[in-house]
Amino acid sequence: MENVNDVLKSAATKLGNQVKFDGLMSQKAHIKNNIGTSDKDILGWDYVVHWNDRCYMYYAAQPPLSGMTQPQPIPCPLGIRIFNEYKIDLKQAIDIFHSSNAGDKFIKLALYYPLTPEVTEPLWSFLTSIGNTIIIGANTGKVHQMADLYC
Repeated sequence: MENVNDVLKSAATKLGNQVKFDGLMSQKAHIKNNIGTSDKDILGWDYVVHWNDRCYMYYAAQPPLSGMTQPQPIPCPLGIRIFNEYKIDLKQAIDIFHSSNAGDKFIKLALYYPLTPEVTEPLWSFLTSIGNTIIIGANTGKVHQMADLYC
């Protein structure tokens, strides 16, 4: 099971040892050349974490790259909830994405947990280079393709 504790610990280190974050709210990928096909195309992530009734945002590079910005307080985003673990890691999510036959390249990638009763797990969200949105359950690996509601 993938654990977000390393992400939270690295952010806490920047703010001081007394900080213990409640959990991850979201992470959004920075993609090399704005188009990706594998985990090697991820340069880093914008993280939103929750602590003490406040939210903080920071950037952390994806290994083997290194570097991180100081967490900055931000208004907490609406419509997403805090989570601390998930089963499907980045490489697995990308493999599932490729098996979905909805596009071979992604231009946006995020992990978040919507605050709605119908959603029972965090979700990986891919926007493909051909305009499809693929949602993958971060615990089940179940694939959902978003319907085009604006025909």
